[in-house]
Amino acid sequence: MSSEPKDEIPSAVRDFVFDLHDACRRSQRPEEMKALYSGVFVELSAKHYTHKPWPSAEEMSSECESDELFLNFYSELTTRHLFNNLRPTLNDKINAWKTYSSLFDQMLTLKDDTKADAFHVLPEWAFELIHEYVYQFQGFCQFRTHLAQRTAEEKELLEANKDVWDVGTVMKHLHGLIGASGLKTDPTGASAHGQSLYMMGYFAALSLSRLECLLGDFHGSLDALSCMNINEKGELYWNIFAARVSLSYHAGVSYFALRRYRDAAKTFSDMCSAINKGVNSGYLKRLTGYEQFMKLNDKMLAFLAIISLIQPAIKIEDSLSKVTNQMFGDKLAKVEGGDEGFDEIFSFACPKFVSPVVPDYKSSEEPRNLSAIAYSKQVRQCVDDIKSTSNLVRLRSYLKLYTSIDVAKLATFCEIEESAMANRVLALKKTICAQLEHQRKQGPPLAGTVVDHGDVGFHMAGSTVNVDPVVRGSKKTHRFFLNNVGSAKELAADVLQIPDFV
Repeated sequence: MSSEPKDEIPSAVRDFVFDLHDACRRSQRPEEMKALYSGVFVELSAKHYTHKPWPSAEEMSSECESDELFLNFYSELTTRHLFNNLRPTLNDKINAWKTYSSLFDQMLTLKDDTKADAFHVLPEWAFELIHEYVYQFQGFCQFRTHLAQRTAEEKELLEANKDVWDVGTVMKHLHGLIGASGLKTDPTGASAHGQSLYMMGYFAALSLSRLECLLGDFHGSLDALSCMNINEKGELYWNIFAARVSLSYHAGVSYFALRRYRDAAKTFSDMCSAINKGVNSGYLKRLTGYEQFMKLNDKMLAFLAIISLIQPAIKIEDSLSKVTNQMFGDKLAKVEGGDEGFDEIFSFACPKFVSPVVPDYKSSEEPRNLSAIAYSKQVRQCVDDIKSTSNLVRLRSYLKLYTSIDVAKLATFCEIEESAMANRVLALKKTICAQLEHQRKQGPPLAGTVVDHGDVGFHMAGSTVNVDPVVRGSKKTHRFFLNNVGSAKELAADVLQIPDFV
């Protein structure tokens, strides 16, 4: 941080700190806080701190009555400015960890503070703060595991600070904020221990989902969102576009990795349509982070391109389908022709997976990039899964041509052993025809109902695969009967309870 003498600190900067503290502690008016946070801070940064950091918290303590909680928020804000506009050193990365740890540790004490509601923070501030926390964890994991690029001095400093950006502590902070906010027991925040703690806990859940996705725990990524309705426009995150994009992207990736392709397609499509609408209206270009939104939009379109190939029964919106064909049509054509190509598309679309493992800085072995290794393994696992699903698409196309076909003949077409054909047929039934699908606005993200969305029905009788001629048509009669079995049972039960019924 800057060690600028107080008499050299511009009066406008001191006034900003005083006013921001007053807005957080006393007036607590959102419009005033937003003007200071999103407007005045940016203007002062551009005018006075383009090439140097903001004054330290100690230098500004007199402007906020030495308010420890506020100074922790101020330190985070100025740390974020340093990382976004300057070239942070390893010591800066370590100090950033200390800044976040101090802030979160103090926030966790607010659950026992009867005056916790005396401090307010903007939803945008809470989201950007915790989003940056996970971003810096991701960056530090990549930094410390790329030992080939670290100097001897850096390795020595890393060795002395092994607990810095420890994944266990990062998880502890996020889970702690979620628990302290009361979000799990009361998602509305009505019984929260203060507005600021609720905001921090709410967006900690969103960032925890992102973190779990980066670590390859896709089930955990969706489970982290169980305390909110991710499809409800009334949710707090909905009014923060960066939060919507981040949630949609990482939730969509997690659905995709769990083979819930319809949920992934729905999640990606909704967000891509919103981005497209925002671009056409000019709204997005006025927001900070426009370039990042467009990068994630291209990644989500890449996932939609993959889904359209391996799940032909899932229909992508026409406007999005046209864009995916323009962007990835050549690559998809090569894949359909039997060439390799999924690796390139998925590597472009997926997040930068990281390894949280702390390397041995004193090892005499040739240094390895552990994060790059973890990333490659995760990509390989997902690509292999995609390829196995794409093989089923070929089988599906053959079944649509027949009313019945011998397993041996089908195996010849698919160029596999006859003994393995039965398993592949059953895999097609489970993977493409029957998928777990989330019912919109009902239940947490992991919840769902098994729905048959296949456009071809079949069953095995001995060594023959019989294709259902009814399902092959546009009228899927069996679904009508299945959907009404429950209604028929309820109606029968009601009839039996009629007193005069004989």
